[in-house]
Amino acid sequence: MSFGVANTSTESLLQNLERHCTERPDATFCHFWSGDIREDISFRQLKGRSGAYANLYRESGLRAGNVVLIMLKHSPDMYYAFIGAMLCGCIPSMMPFPSVKQDPVKYWESHKQLFERIGAGAIVTYSENTKVLSDRLHGRRLRVLVPEDLAEKSYPFEAVQARLEDVALIQHSSGTTGLKKGVQLSYGAVAGQIMSYAATLGLTTSDCFASWLPLYHDMGLIACFIMPLALGLPVVSLDAFEWVSRPEILFDAIQAHGCTHVWLPNFAFHHLCRTVDSELYRLDSVKAFIDCSEPCRAETFDLFHETFAGSGVARDRLHCCYAMAETVFAVTQTALGEETREYAVDANTLANHHRAIPAVYGKPSRRVLSVGRVIPGLEIDIIGADGSALPADHAGEIVVRGEFLFSGYYKNDAETAKSFFREWYRTGDTGFVHDGELYILGRLKELIIVYGKNLYATDLEYICNRAVGVKRGRCVVFGVFNPDLGSEDVVVVAETEIPAGPEWATIRKNIKLELLAGVGIPPHDIRIVEPGWLVKSTSGKIARGENLSKYLADKTSRKGCPDPA
Repeated sequence: MSFGVANTSTESLLQNLERHCTERPDATFCHFWSGDIREDISFRQLKGRSGAYANLYRESGLRAGNVVLIMLKHSPDMYYAFIGAMLCGCIPSMMPFPSVKQDPVKYWESHKQLFERIGAGAIVTYSENTKVLSDRLHGRRLRVLVPEDLAEKSYPFEAVQARLEDVALIQHSSGTTGLKKGVQLSYGAVAGQIMSYAATLGLTTSDCFASWLPLYHDMGLIACFIMPLALGLPVVSLDAFEWVSRPEILFDAIQAHGCTHVWLPNFAFHHLCRTVDSELYRLDSVKAFIDCSEPCRAETFDLFHETFAGSGVARDRLHCCYAMAETVFAVTQTALGEETREYAVDANTLANHHRAIPAVYGKPSRRVLSVGRVIPGLEIDIIGADGSALPADHAGEIVVRGEFLFSGYYKNDAETAKSFFREWYRTGDTGFVHDGELYILGRLKELIIVYGKNLYATDLEYICNRAVGVKRGRCVVFGVFNPDLGSEDVVVVAETEIPAGPEWATIRKNIKLELLAGVGIPPHDIRIVEPGWLVKSTSGKIARGENLSKYLADKTSRKGCPDPA
């Protein structure tokens, strides 16, 4: 049975939860996995444990509208603390928990301005973090609460009556430097997104999701927590850190529970191909592996289908979604049950004239995957540098408007105003529309202009990752302005697991040859570094700005010192 509009469009998330608790309280909300732990959480349990958190918040002095930052490891308490905040009228926001790979000083300093902006509210974390937080929260009105405080709070809680226009939650950006932007989403916007996206996917009451995605990322939070909760569909929840080291647990979860939908960033498809024995799994239950969050690659789908076709993954099960926090989640989605469209375009015309025309045999081309059509309730347009609308097959900035846009950035009116062009939200992404479907090219900020030719950093990184000796997925490319030439130089920083020595010169040569063959432009500088040199954001993406700063600082300090070779 599919879902009716009335189930989500006129109800807040809290009303959805109350309905599930009334109609089928013992149905499974979440199959929680962590190591050897397997725990099925029912809707009754979700409401009860969330109510304990609501009691804790209320008795700690929190009031409606206060923000609750949730900094917890993978555990059921993530869900309870989040829903508990909603129950008492507070505004929850998932935050990344500091990992052992992060510099703790840098981690907490990066949140200093965020704490200042939020003002009154609370942080839910563990006792191990209370000392460092109290040092950094001196004089601020943010309370530090820990799960251990729940012991005497398990009595019932009467939930507030949330209005659709009230702010339901805040999604914070995943950047590693500067002030994270808090995307405010209303209950009505969340309900509208879920109604529209569920209909686009054709979700039914028999569907089940599998996810290792962290909840501080919009793909994990909305697609794999809020949407299944609102619809009453079960989700298998895995630990992101455990998945990285044991990626096969995703397929274990799919087989164990017959999961039908899986959202993954592009790099995750490759990680699974490199590490999982395809002969051990049957994945026939999956209706859609949905590539989202990063530029979707046709080559990725080629590899994933080739690797897992014998496991039951047909090409028409591989799909793309274009999504962002500012629209709650999905903007576009490819049609399930059909093969995702691919367009091979003339690379030179696209780079030099910003137009997408069919590739000609023997000339440089670029394969671009469609991310589908716009979901109901939203509109997109493509605009040029002057703000004028561009016709089909012309590349420019993607702008979006519609029924479930965000309510602005939290306490940041200036940034909110800057993000809009008239009533259109400026995404900062570039792309074009062909035959009614959207094709993504890259980020405006990642555009490198070399002698008038437009190159996208993500495309160059994909090419560099093919070079022998480069650690896959651990390469960054950026443009550095050269005042003598009046143009940008292409700079590559790539990690390798090969010890420093003569082979590093060979790796540099391999990268140069790949770039010459791919785009016809040699890089100005290629820096080979050891594993761990590159900085990643909390969502696992290469932090381009911070790596550029690190490269420039390193270049200054190493002046006159050649790379090991």
